[in-house]
Amino acid sequence: MRKFISIVSFLVASSAVMAQGAHDFKINEVYVYGCSGRCHEAQADSGAVAPEKKHCEKPASYVDEYGQQASWIEIENTSYSTHDIRNCFLTINPAVLDKNMSAPEREKLMSAIPAGDPRTSISAKQRITFFADGHVNRGTLHLNFKLPVGEPFTIYLFDGNAVDLLDSVCVEAMPAGCSFARINGNEWQVCESDQVTPNAPNVAYHNDKIKEFKEKDPHGIAMTLMCMGVVFSCLILLFVFFHIFGWAMNRMAKLARVRAIRAIHEKAERMVEMAKQGTTETKGIEMENYAAVIGLALHEYFGGTHDLESGILTIQQTQSTWADKSHELRVTPQHHQAN
Repeated sequence: MRKFISIVSFLVASSAVMAQGAHDFKINEVYVYGCSGRCHEAQADSGAVAPEKKHCEKPASYVDEYGQQASWIEIENTSYSTHDIRNCFLTINPAVLDKNMSAPEREKLMSAIPAGDPRTSISAKQRITFFADGHVNRGTLHLNFKLPVGEPFTIYLFDGNAVDLLDSVCVEAMPAGCSFARINGNEWQVCESDQVTPNAPNVAYHNDKIKEFKEKDPHGIAMTLMCMGVVFSCLILLFVFFHIFGWAMNRMAKLARVRAIRAIHEKAERMVEMAKQGTTETKGIEMENYAAVIGLALHEYFGGTHDLESGILTIQQTQSTWADKSHELRVTPQHHQAN
């Protein structure tokens, strides 16, 4: 019974550890291929991107093992330990979200990541790229679907049980040659072709605050004044701090010297007083010793040295069986002959 309970506990703990490792996989970047180039975006009045006004000029440089360009999906291991993404599933089919669907039916609608390839073992904070070209016969890194160009879609990453949804991302409509990348945790950004980072950390290329600052201060005058103000403020604070610190240290040193001088004066006064008492009143003996001698003499004079004794010894020898030597001897055993 104990062995059975131990085995069950081990299996439960192992499954929990494996599940925790699977949940560390996150979709990191999605690249859509269909034409070459740098993506130019035109924003509508509502802020939505107009796909028909985008075009590309420069071909992408990242290719698969066969030298072919294709759309790809990059997945990152966000943990600090190595995990294997084998047997997980990727898809863009929204039908897999049906909770009434069984796991085998959901597996048929998704692209499985096969086991046995060492590349699926992802180290801490590393990434793996899967090509969405529809050619699963080309190897482990190829999926059975393609990414649509110029229209929004959603990518789903499922665990190996085809039930748990590990991660999903809604990719906005964007032209070919651009990528949709995760920036700073959960923020997503459309990157142009020269900003795509396959198998590498994503970099934020746009900062609204910096852009706004450049628009308000094109010549950098405010930036210069602000930097100089920060530097001089720090210098003033350092000057005040060291000035107060130096004053405090000098004050403490002076107080220590005053206390030392006072202690010396007190000792000198006591020595002078002892010298006066020794020369005039006690004839060279210190007053404390002189008083102790007088007290001892008075104590002896009044009979406080010893108790009155009779001078007779009271130790007498008494008889006791404790000193009887016969008690220390062993009794000799007697032998009796049987009749």
